[in-house]
Amino acid sequence: MLSGIHFLLTYDCTNECDHCFLQCRPNAGGTFTIAQLRDVFDEIGKIKSIDNVYFEGGEPFLYYQLMLEGIKMAREKGLKAGIVTNSYWATSVEDAELWLAPLKDLQIDNIGFSADEYHRSEKLDDP
Repeated sequence: MLSGIHFLLTYDCTNECDHCFLQCRPNAGGTFTIAQLRDVFDEIGKIKSIDNVYFEGGEPFLYYQLMLEGIKMAREKGLKAGIVTNSYWATSVEDAELWLAPLKDLQIDNIGFSADEYHRSEKLDDP
């Protein structure tokens, strides 16, 4: 039974990972529009078993406002919402808090971080 939908919000990404089977990379293009999101949410409403959606890509935070609108649509339909990100935007605690605050207000259910040496071109610092 289908219980969730994963939106590949865009193929654009800040990284170009060898293992990416979707061929996501910088300037890849292929981004949902707000009208397309509305259309998909109308169709999702017809499938009663779906209770969650995820926004990923590429890097969904590259289209931050579109991602937020998609999450709002999900919440209005009573769906759980999640995100998968490489967290390129979290360059400091202060920056991360700024980017994440609207997600807290939208009561995001889950956020997955692909922030390891397989998802970055530079070596990560040890904590």
